[in-house]
Amino acid sequence: MAPVKQRFRPSSDAELSVAAARGRVEKARDGARTVKYNARADEIEIALNTGVVVRIPRQIIPGLEKANPKDLARVRLSPRTTSLMFDALDADYAVQGLLRKVIGLNEQQRAAGAVTSAAKRAAAAANGKRGGRKKAVSA
Repeated sequence: MAPVKQRFRPSSDAELSVAAARGRVEKARDGARTVKYNARADEIEIALNTGVVVRIPRQIIPGLEKANPKDLARVRLSPRTTSLMFDALDADYAVQGLLRKVIGLNEQQRAAGAVTSAAKRAAAAANGKRGGRKKAVSA
């Protein structure tokens, strides 16, 4: 039987330090300070680390349309503060993903990438004549 090849190499201390620093930046940028359910307004209120406060009507959050207000009131932040957790509903929502969804950024970005023009077609044709995209070179 052939020996099993190791697929992954151990990370160096320097790589771990860089990854930890990147995690701290992402948490500061993408995380939230507080989250609560406002039963009177029937909305989820998220105070972001940036200082922005966002109020999202419960009805537009997928999966919460028919949720019980008592279950919604138990919303909490994940330990990294980047997700909302509804334990009673067995539902978690990434803060940034939820914001993109309710604002409609995913659809806007998809539509923007689908724009075609004469210049885009000409560039693609010229690139094709040169053999297409260059192959990625692995390090």
